[in-house]
Amino acid sequence: MATVPVDLDADLVAKVQQVAGDDAVTAFVEAAVRRDLDNEAFGRLLDDIEAETGPVPEDVDAEAERFWRAS
Repeated sequence: MATVPVDLDADLVAKVQQVAGDDAVTAFVEAAVRRDLDNEAFGRLLDDIEAETGPVPEDVDAEAERFWRAS
């Protein structure tokens, strides 16, 4: 594991400490970074699929959006 200096807003750190506890801040931040990287990779995959197959039809996109918001 590598140590990387990171500056975070004090209010944000306080909220993370409230949610995760003082001893779990590193794990909380690591999980958030992993989640963001996964989301980025998924977005690139969707872009690649769209480049190959064309854009998602509007009705399908709207249905997916409704489903996503309802969950």
